[in-house]
Amino acid sequence: MGRRLIAVAVFAIALGLGVFWVLTAPAAVPASALAPRTPDLANGKVMFLVGGCSSCHATPGQDDKTKLGGGFG
Repeated sequence: MGRRLIAVAVFAIALGLGVFWVLTAPAAVPASALAPRTPDLANGKVMFLVGGCSSCHATPGQDDKTKLGGGFG
C-alpha cells in the first residue's frame, strides 16, 4: 500500500508540473505583430539622467557625465 501511494504521489506531482509548464510557457510573438518603432533620443537622455547611470559608470575627474568609463565603485 505504501509503494502504491508513493507511486501515485510521484505521478500526481509529475502531472502537476507538466500542466504548470504548459500553462506558463511563453508564447512566441512574430516581429510582424509588433508596432513599428523609431528611437527617441530625448527619452533616452531622460532615462539616463533619471536612472542615475553616471553615479556609478562615469569616469572620475571628467566634467561630462554622459561619457561613461565605469570608474566609480
